[in-house]
Amino acid sequence: MTTTEPNRWTDRRSDAVAARKEIYEQLRRASTWRLLAATKAPAVLAILQATFPAGDRRLPRSELIARVGAHVALLHDDTAEGTGADAAADGAEAADGAEGEARGGRSAAEYVDGWVREGYLTRRDDPQHTETTFEPSPATIDAIQFIASLEEHRPTTTESRLTLVVQQFERLAQETETDRDVRLADLQRRRERIEAEIRELSEGELMLPSPEASADRLRDILQVAAELSGDFLQYREDLRAVDLHLREQILSPEGSRGEILEQLLAGDDLLGQSSVGRTFTAFFRMLNDPAQTRTTQDLVDRLLERDFARSLGRDERERLANVFSDLYEPAQEVLDVKTELYRSLARFVRSQDFRQHRVLLEALQEAQGVALAQKDEVSTRAPFGLDLDLSRVQLGSVSQHRLKDPTDPGAPAEAEVHDATSLSVEVLQDLVRTNDIDTVGLTAHVNEVRGAGGQASIGDVLRARPAEQGLASVIGLMFLATSHAQPREGSTEIVTWRELDGNDYAARVPAYYFLEDVPVE
Repeated sequence: MTTTEPNRWTDRRSDAVAARKEIYEQLRRASTWRLLAATKAPAVLAILQATFPAGDRRLPRSELIARVGAHVALLHDDTAEGTGADAAADGAEAADGAEGEARGGRSAAEYVDGWVREGYLTRRDDPQHTETTFEPSPATIDAIQFIASLEEHRPTTTESRLTLVVQQFERLAQETETDRDVRLADLQRRRERIEAEIRELSEGELMLPSPEASADRLRDILQVAAELSGDFLQYREDLRAVDLHLREQILSPEGSRGEILEQLLAGDDLLGQSSVGRTFTAFFRMLNDPAQTRTTQDLVDRLLERDFARSLGRDERERLANVFSDLYEPAQEVLDVKTELYRSLARFVRSQDFRQHRVLLEALQEAQGVALAQKDEVSTRAPFGLDLDLSRVQLGSVSQHRLKDPTDPGAPAEAEVHDATSLSVEVLQDLVRTNDIDTVGLTAHVNEVRGAGGQASIGDVLRARPAEQGLASVIGLMFLATSHAQPREGSTEIVTWRELDGNDYAARVPAYYFLEDVPVE
């Protein structure tokens, strides 16, 4: 018996398979998949793994090219050129005789640049280093760990891993139990088990797991710890994604823009309040707990003295000894990225830069709307009454350019002379608001100096009470003078102050005299 009615279960199943296929199509374009599917993936992975051994997470460009150049012949063994990702990663042909280049192949520098474009390497411009540094991307670390798991042939369904899962389930169930009687019963059972173990140990019975089981369990723990290194890189990328999403919401004309602005202006750390921010903060707090660190290090030292630890390889013993110390530096880097992103986002909001970006975005959207409205009425070949000059490129020799020395600060820029009398009250008020000038402290200084002499000019205040905020204090005094001091028409005075960099500066400002105390707001 047949029926023509559609099978709803089959339809839902087909829709789920189609949706899963679409997800895999997107993942196929990700760097991890493209690296594993590349024709020269064995050589690329082997070179990257040898280039960044344990302890060398980041390398300057010169050292990276030198290390890749030592193995670049492996990339030339395959004479057939790859397509797709391989062609993009390989880059253009190099000239004969280039440094690090093998005959008939591409140079190490070209491979490095191609791997950066493909997302296999991450480039970082660190102000503390004069040379650009590189490190494996999260995609590369995932690919290396996946290949390493295939190479080791260690099954994941081990007794030790199942024990870890069961223990975590048991701990979570106990910590989240809301029934007081159930929690008391669990504690009673745990106490009975502990008392039984104490009795057995007192009677001389010492039950130990087999050395093989203990070693397997220790290797599983080390594998979990090793996976954290790739998570640190992913943390940085996720934090940057959250920062970008917040900026998009600030510029968006709809949504919760006002609420986000209020929270940022109030000093809320929205990056830290995000899911990735909360996860990392909890991890970093536990990693830097002194008591927890000492306890854990004592446990590691005791494990290294066990007999079963002798069956571990040299690399495994080193990883065990440094299992936590190796996490501090990458964790601190993630914290530095989070802090810098938070400060940059706060400056973006408090400096009112987002208003300019929003105006530009609205103008672009308006122009795009006009263009879309005319796309069906105006032919792409229709002539426009607009003449454009041909673009031209001025050619010159490379020798005309002078290489920049990153350590050379260069000649100081020519000083610009500004007329302070052209500053309006609105401009001064905006400067005070956007630069967090201490107007309360300046008001106290003005009243103190004026009370001692009967009257005081801006210069008198600065001579008696040096500018604690540098130029910002001078701007704050000018703002107070425009509202509470008596101007002397046509007169100016020269004020001096010491900037935060230790240098002395002077400026000519309009002459104002404080004749009364400035109200404290």
